[in-house]
Amino acid sequence: MQARLDPLIAERAPWLYSGKPHHRLAKWAMMGLLRYPTTIRLGAEFRDAPTPEIMRRMTDLIVRDVRVEGMEHIPAIGPALIVANHPTGIADGIVVHALMSHLRDDLFIYANHDMIRVLPQTADLIAGVEWRVEKRSHAKTKATMDYTREALAAGRIGLIFPSGRLAKRHGLRLHERPWMASAAMIARKFGVPIIPMNIRARNSALFYLLDAIHPTLRDVTLFNEVLNKRRQPYRITVGAPIDPATLPKGEDAITVLRDSVLALPAPGPGAARLTQDRGRARLVRGSEGLA
Repeated sequence: MQARLDPLIAERAPWLYSGKPHHRLAKWAMMGLLRYPTTIRLGAEFRDAPTPEIMRRMTDLIVRDVRVEGMEHIPAIGPALIVANHPTGIADGIVVHALMSHLRDDLFIYANHDMIRVLPQTADLIAGVEWRVEKRSHAKTKATMDYTREALAAGRIGLIFPSGRLAKRHGLRLHERPWMASAAMIARKFGVPIIPMNIRARNSALFYLLDAIHPTLRDVTLFNEVLNKRRQPYRITVGAPIDPATLPKGEDAITVLRDSVLALPAPGPGAARLTQDRGRARLVRGSEGLA
């Protein structure tokens, strides 16, 4: 598993592998600080596990404090596209997957293709997207669109983070990065309803500190930022479906979607909470009763 993970770290922070003494020391310190051994152990455990088992284990590890409002807007059947902001990274997808699992079992997620490089079996969940601009190609884009076409034709529901990267901190506030137009294009092309979703969550203080020092330090913390989410509250609001035919043409379409997502209010005091019952996600309204 180390042979799969180390190249991902090297791509994000190649200086850690320069062989220079001070870089070797920095690598040793960071790998311990960022729980690299735990990541390797989990990766080894997941190597041959089916995707549902991987997601169940990750849900058990990190999903602790989730409250949500507006789940009635999620269609129980049929193709649709959830469009969400991206505050924390990989954990956002895990939390939404856990949230959706009580309603339907056919979610697919647009995510960094690196996930499939580490755990190839997750290709049944992940529509791989190339994160490195210089390595994007027509063939890779076509593969993503082919996956989309097949998934939506099968009636599945997708989750896309149009920013492609997690939110940037400015002072004490998180600011969503610019959105790519692909979400609006996909919804319009395949004629599927858009479900806006606002996710309120944060990464650790260490993450933002390293981000302020250098972006490569930030990028190699992402494994740790998944594992520490059991202490992080998530507050999620789902908005009413948007008909893609009502969106304006061109770049204005993604602006409308972004504004719609970011304008969703925080869940109120009566919001449902996500709980775990024998490895199964359940939504509980308030202090008792199922949502």
